[in-house]
Amino acid sequence: MDYNFMVNQSGTDTQGNPAKHDFWGDQMRDGLLRGFYRAYHGNRAPLIIGNHFESWNGGTYMRAVEEVIETVCTKEEVRCVSFRQLVDWLDAQDPRTLEKLRTLKVGERPRQGWASFLADRPTPAPKAVPGTPAARG
Repeated sequence: MDYNFMVNQSGTDTQGNPAKHDFWGDQMRDGLLRGFYRAYHGNRAPLIIGNHFESWNGGTYMRAVEEVIETVCTKEEVRCVSFRQLVDWLDAQDPRTLEKLRTLKVGERPRQGWASFLADRPTPAPKAVPGTPAARG
């Protein structure tokens, strides 16, 4: 969440030290990317990025989110979707599949690989949101 990064970097001052804006934005981008890659190479849990669409600290958090979107939404097997699409997808999952997924620890991937782990319960992937890089691809 952009607000969490801002408060940890400049307190409640929404226009903190301009000399640090680029660093702070890079820090947020890199943190979000680390979270994404942990899920992408691990348990494939959804990564939710919260953003207030504000120009805090010179708009550095908006830049960070844009750079993350450009990086991750074009990757194989990644779907960048709205909250509504995510909820619809979660609601459509077989309860047995969800129960099986809950046996994994945070960031853990199945030792035998995903195909074998979920072989008897294929899960449909949501479509990308119109306008995102994955949808344009």
